[in-house]
Amino acid sequence: MCAALVGLGWLENDHALHAEGVLAVRDVLQCSQDDAKTVLRDLRVRNVIDVATTTDDRKPTPTAQLRWVRPPAQI
Repeated sequence: MCAALVGLGWLENDHALHAEGVLAVRDVLQCSQDDAKTVLRDLRVRNVIDVATTTDDRKPTPTAQLRWVRPPAQI
């Protein structure tokens, strides 16, 4: 699931990222839109994935992408 979300790459903004994320979850899990929103929210709340944003001097608006948050290595 996370690989599909991270694979979305950079999108125009957080809203576009959320919409595409919901579609990606629906495609992978073959579930309803409400279930996909719940799964995406759960992944973000549990800090499995996070949103990274950046501004590019060549573009007037910031862009956003999902990144996979990997837990720290166990010692």
